[in-house]
Amino acid sequence: MQTSTISQKDYPSKLRNIYNSPPQLHYRGNANLLSKTCIAVVGTRKSTDYGQIMTEKIIEELSILDIAIVSGLASGIDTIAHQAAIKNGIPTIAVLGTGLDNIFPKENLKLSQQVDLLVSEYAPGTPPLKHHFPQRNRIISGLSIATLIVEAPSRSGALITARFALEQGREIYVLPGDVYRPNSQGIIELMQSGAAYPIRDGRDIIAHLQAEPVYMRQVPEERVSLNLSIQEHQVLKAISQFRATSVDSIIKKSELPTQDVLANLSSLEISGLITGQNGNYKRA
Repeated sequence: MQTSTISQKDYPSKLRNIYNSPPQLHYRGNANLLSKTCIAVVGTRKSTDYGQIMTEKIIEELSILDIAIVSGLASGIDTIAHQAAIKNGIPTIAVLGTGLDNIFPKENLKLSQQVDLLVSEYAPGTPPLKHHFPQRNRIISGLSIATLIVEAPSRSGALITARFALEQGREIYVLPGDVYRPNSQGIIELMQSGAAYPIRDGRDIIAHLQAEPVYMRQVPEERVSLNLSIQEHQVLKAISQFRATSVDSIIKKSELPTQDVLANLSSLEISGLITGQNGNYKRA
């Protein structure tokens, strides 16, 4: 375990200027991720199948970006977000409302050992006190250039994260759902207030970030691969994270005409995002 105070150089720059910056942070894992471009994904603990499927889909689509996924290791959407990030090879950070040695909920102990970085402002041994969890949400949003909220009732901790993100000048994305379901009410409130940008999938987030570069300037030392066309995103997504992928497989997965796939493979290779050898391609 490592500890960083706000006066030290290794303290995350993204947290220095937020309101009520944590005086110190305790962390375990890859501390380099604290300076990486991050997107937070949070939501209700009582998620539905729809919330799970869409969270997994969106994070898979975001996997073409050089980012980390931040969440709170809570039950429901938080858990799904961490698991989806791990599945898609995206680094993931869990911000706790307890000490690092006191994982809550207990059923996420194994998951806590799989995430890339655990972060807490609370000293080792701190139990899961109720008022700590809303407070830690300012760190979730503060580490991130944007926060995605998936399923949130009117009285939801995810809405507290949204409020912090709004105060910090970060973007808020929401996934609309059935207007009659309780899990949609907080989402509707955010949209009605004009505080959040509704999205259909991960490509909407990518396109919005690309159109609103002000959100990227909060971490100017970092590079995110946003300047891609929709077709380039489709082709890149069709290339496996873990092994070389054949052109035929890329054509099938991307559902694009052969000539379009070949043209976009060339542009992605020129951009340095993929490498080709013997008719197969893999991510750089």
